[in-house]
Amino acid sequence: MTASFSDQFLALARPNLAWVCEQLDLFDSLVPAGVVSFDRGEPSVTRSGITLRAHTLGTYALDGTWMWAWANASYRDDVIAARSRELRELGERAGVPELTEPVVGLDHFPDPRLAADHLLLMCMGLLDARGGVICAVNERGRLFLAVDDPAVPRAEPRPARLATALRNGAALLPGSALQPVRGWFARHGIEPVYGPGRVEGVLDGGDRVVVTLGGEGVTGVEVTGPDGSAPGCGTAREQRLEGARLSPDAPHRTFPRPLLAVAAREMAFSILRTRAMVRYADDHLAFDGRPPLWDEQAGELRFPGGGLRTRRLGSYDAEEGWFRWAPGTEDVRDRFREAAGLGHADGRDLPELSGERLDLTAYGPREAVAVALARTAANVAGHTFTSLGNHFFAVTDERLADTGEVDLDAAATDLHGGASWLQGLVEQETRDETMRSLARSYFERLGLQVWHYGQPDFVSGVLGLYEVRVYFAPDGTLTRVVPGTLMGAPM
Repeated sequence: MTASFSDQFLALARPNLAWVCEQLDLFDSLVPAGVVSFDRGEPSVTRSGITLRAHTLGTYALDGTWMWAWANASYRDDVIAARSRELRELGERAGVPELTEPVVGLDHFPDPRLAADHLLLMCMGLLDARGGVICAVNERGRLFLAVDDPAVPRAEPRPARLATALRNGAALLPGSALQPVRGWFARHGIEPVYGPGRVEGVLDGGDRVVVTLGGEGVTGVEVTGPDGSAPGCGTAREQRLEGARLSPDAPHRTFPRPLLAVAAREMAFSILRTRAMVRYADDHLAFDGRPPLWDEQAGELRFPGGGLRTRRLGSYDAEEGWFRWAPGTEDVRDRFREAAGLGHADGRDLPELSGERLDLTAYGPREAVAVALARTAANVAGHTFTSLGNHFFAVTDERLADTGEVDLDAAATDLHGGASWLQGLVEQETRDETMRSLARSYFERLGLQVWHYGQPDFVSGVLGLYEVRVYFAPDGTLTRVVPGTLMGAPM
């Protein structure tokens, strides 16, 4: 199987790619990156407090699959899936398999996550969308939405933006650069003139655009005024949103970076500790799969064969959207502050560690915030995190000090688990640093050597003749974890 989309899909989508890149550049400048939420009833998406009409196209899962909204039981009967149904109808008319199959496998691409991003751009072009937004859902997958709100203007030519768009649009997918270049000219109503290795045309106002082609790419873009001077479009007023709805009560707060850095170091190892606790309860406390009982008076989690010394850590309410630390957890929160390098005053000012009820509706992924706070706090204090429903506990029993022998095969569970909880909390600019810190810290806690010979594609934890490779996408996302022999064939 080739690492590409079908010829039918490429032929349909490639002519739009340059102007889509231009449009998305404008959209991102008008609706800056930030906390994202969506309303399936309107339908709309809110980013950085700006609410716009938008429709769900599909979802991407960690197994490398894209499911269309029209095929997803969670969305298919909602108005928010209407535009994905338009794509299916288009696919049926044009014979495009990717648009008509309920689930599209992307795992044959070198980077399935990046292929999903490209799929969004292709769909934006087919739908004449004004923007595109990606939202983390369930701390595991991603939701893709097309913005079609008229409050977002169609991109007008600007020298830097159009030059970048023409280059990137030609490079996104395999094929001739002439198609996206010709599509960009058509988008702006320009009659192109073709010459050897070049396409040129005149914008409204007289500015001239000359695009040089080489091989399958754009090698140069020049924008000049009518007489060869500076182009007039270079000094034009920048475009603005017109009539967009501001939503001050929408999710707007991000997980504080000092706390995120600690969570990255602790989350995966905390999951290993919880797994070791379950194994201990299975071996010594006749654990039969049913949740243990919390004995408040004794301070124990009670299993059929005995109890584990435990203390309350906190609780959260998913429906009302709040998290609160349990009384008497000041010491645990102080350890969290120390691990984050926060001074006494700085740490006290953080609402996440204050002890007051924390409003989770201010964040995008509510459950992820609550779990990251409680699990990280338990681990930095040297305890084992566990939960009963929406109540969190720190198991302090000394019998759990030993996490057992290093299990390289279980590393995937621990690392993927930690990364999935952090996925909805980490911002784009810190994703690479955060996810690599998660992998390095986990290996170091297990006593594995950390090798970087596979950078930037993967980092390894080495134990004797074996290693665990953690692979990353170009944007820093942890994509897969594979154990194997040291420096063996690519996994």
